[in-house]
Amino acid sequence: MTLVSRTVAFFSLFFALTLPLQAKDVRVGGDRPAVLKLPHFYNAKKSYSLIVLLHGRGNNATLTDLYLGLSRSQPFHDYLLLLPEGTVRDDGQQVWNATESCCATNNKDVDDSQYLQDLVAEVKSKYNVDPKRVYLYGHSNGGFMSYRLACDTNGVFAGVVSVAGSEFANAADCKTTTPIKILQIHGTDDSIVPFDAEASGKTYPGAFKVVERWAERNHCQSYSEHPRSLNLVLIKLEPGLDENGKPTIIGDFTDYISLGFRPETDQYIYDDCANGSKVGLWKINGSNHGPVFLGENFVGKTLKFMGDK
Repeated sequence: MTLVSRTVAFFSLFFALTLPLQAKDVRVGGDRPAVLKLPHFYNAKKSYSLIVLLHGRGNNATLTDLYLGLSRSQPFHDYLLLLPEGTVRDDGQQVWNATESCCATNNKDVDDSQYLQDLVAEVKSKYNVDPKRVYLYGHSNGGFMSYRLACDTNGVFAGVVSVAGSEFANAADCKTTTPIKILQIHGTDDSIVPFDAEASGKTYPGAFKVVERWAERNHCQSYSEHPRSLNLVLIKLEPGLDENGKPTIIGDFTDYISLGFRPETDQYIYDDCANGSKVGLWKINGSNHGPVFLGENFVGKTLKFMGDK
């Protein structure tokens, strides 16, 4: 058995052993329902944090949850987890109507911002949620949608964790006046939402510009850089290219996988911000649009950044 096979088998066994503690699912949202996962031993007298997970374009809540490991981590961090779904656009992909850059087409009239705000309000009315610990986690289009919600509200959300997302092209479209904790996580080799979006001809801002904007909004006073100070990626998948230049895997899948046990991520941190907020960029060197965080306690690291642990 190869090292990769042994690693995958170990984590599969680990996840299986945690299944008895998995959450209890309930439905919220009326005509457009969403799954809310309650901690297995939910106690109505206890105040919980709430994580809202937003999937990417063409994806869904279940797969994004599997990817980022929010359900797997729930027994260890004891939060409520809300898993809403976007709407289906004309090409069959499920999306959020986040900004002009991403990612609605025929469904631009869908008000996902209000829908998600209403979902959060419903959860807070029915369950014991700490209003100061409501977080948005989004991947790709879900990252765009997370920033949209932060921009559209004041005091509703305590923090945003955006993996490979961005925000409004025009900074002035962000209307919030309340400081919020921001963590942008982005691979330098992202070909879908480029790390340096401006240099790639995109209208939306790149990773550095996103955090600079939020540092200004949060009135941050200090800044520090920490090269190769964080190990986020356990498994790196690097497919080959076919004759048309598209990613492909031929033959043994394990030939395209490598394990990483050394820090590969640079941290750029804005601190001393208004109302105890902070802004961070985790720049994952050499990683693509979907870095594999499996086994590296991704959720715990992000919650610690948010000050929740």
